[in-house]
Amino acid sequence: MMHEADLKRLSWKAPDYTKLKEKDFVRALKDINTKEELEGLANRRKWLNNHQLQTWSDWQREAIINRKWEIENGG
Repeated sequence: MMHEADLKRLSWKAPDYTKLKEKDFVRALKDINTKEELEGLANRRKWLNNHQLQTWSDWQREAIINRKWEIENGG
């Protein structure tokens, strides 16, 4: 679960991560340290109950999967 401190730490990021350039998106993913946080980002449309948000592109989906692997394997 995100707390106010997390929101302040992440305040530089765009409201909709699908609009970030690859470098910024990867940087945002590196700030995520738990599977729960990553799940919240990956499934943001569900958690925010906003299905009008743009879906992930193929490269973004792959980056999220890669970050999940890194988290699970100590990265």
